[in-house]
Amino acid sequence: MSTSADFSGCAVGAYVNGLANLPAFQAVIGKKLAVILWYVHWPEPFPLAEVETADRNCSVPLITWEPWVTDAAGTLEAIAAGSYEAYVRSFFLAAKSWGKPLFLRFAHEMNGNWYPWDGAHNGGAEGGARYKKAWKYIYNVRQAVGADNVFLVWCPNNAGLPDEPWNDFAAYYPGDRYVDWGGLDGYNWGYSSWQSFDAIFGGAYRTLTALTGKPLMIGEFASAGPGGDKAAWITDALQKMISTYPRIKVFCWFNINKERDWRIDSSPAAAQAMKNALQSALFLAKIP
Repeated sequence: MSTSADFSGCAVGAYVNGLANLPAFQAVIGKKLAVILWYVHWPEPFPLAEVETADRNCSVPLITWEPWVTDAAGTLEAIAAGSYEAYVRSFFLAAKSWGKPLFLRFAHEMNGNWYPWDGAHNGGAEGGARYKKAWKYIYNVRQAVGADNVFLVWCPNNAGLPDEPWNDFAAYYPGDRYVDWGGLDGYNWGYSSWQSFDAIFGGAYRTLTALTGKPLMIGEFASAGPGGDKAAWITDALQKMISTYPRIKVFCWFNINKERDWRIDSSPAAAQAMKNALQSALFLAKIP
């Protein structure tokens, strides 16, 4: 796997809502996935069976590592203080033992207000500093263990909630020394909130590319159907990703019927639009 992401094009990834769904999803889009996204909640162990499944598919795992823990000191303060040292260390040791490249997206969307690790739940204006301390702790454990095959992905939401200056995602960035890849999440929620790919990601992308020179990914994105033309949205999004967002080297579609029906095959037209767009050789079935 390229660690510098100096390749042309963009690697194709997705969350497929269970790896048993992987063959069917790849059949729908007409392409193998270069990256497979899923979620591990603390203190769940290193997902050896899942990373092996991804590897057999010639895909790189993208594990979103979610610290669903609460502590009187606050989630981020407890992590930074080493309260979960045994678990964190064992996870990195298991990843190191597995030995193959993987992405680890720790405590994503920290500029939202829906997770126990976000700034809103960790002191508000103090949240950025507390998040950076927790992130650096995770980085330092990885270094101490020597899990060099684990690439840490820092991934805010495209927009901050609450929309306050203290919650700008740049306030949570721990610095290039501690980050391997940057990322962004964003969604077209549909209905009266219909937004183009550019409306969702344009401003955030400009901020992120000014903040860091690290390789970038879209950790999660998708479109709802009601409120516009989902097929046309997909076509436009993938065209723009190549033409206007050259620093984006991986994308992951969030394929589940959850808050909205985010699935590619929520309509035949949407599925065909994705399949057609991915026929471009610039969308990669494997990270070089």
